[in-house]
Amino acid sequence: MKNQRGMTLIGWVIVLALIAFFATLVMRLLPMYQEYYGVLQVMSSMEEELKNNNLSKNQVELLLYKKFDTGYIKSVKRDNIEILRGKNSAYITKIVIDYEVRKPFIAHIDLIGHFKKEIDVEPAR
Repeated sequence: MKNQRGMTLIGWVIVLALIAFFATLVMRLLPMYQEYYGVLQVMSSMEEELKNNNLSKNQVELLLYKKFDTGYIKSVKRDNIEILRGKNSAYITKIVIDYEVRKPFIAHIDLIGHFKKEIDVEPAR
């Protein structure tokens, strides 16, 4: 009698369930990280902007919101942004963005991503 080889139907169902689980995980996490890399690009461009220009806090906020709007960044809210001045300077020297993204995963389980990025700027004199 020949021995049968290969996977049974139950084996295939288990493999497909694992593939579906990890595909769902990647589909939920990928947009979160794409948005974070958009925030990183905005922050690096803001660093260059602040080095070359002496902007007020309102100007920096407006510029940040415009860049977030054009970059389709929706998770960063006004409360997540902190704009600081130097001790003896009237110019912006630090921007901190600290935010959290919560995406539904399966049933009542959510995936949570916490992101923080800060830049220190020495304005050109």
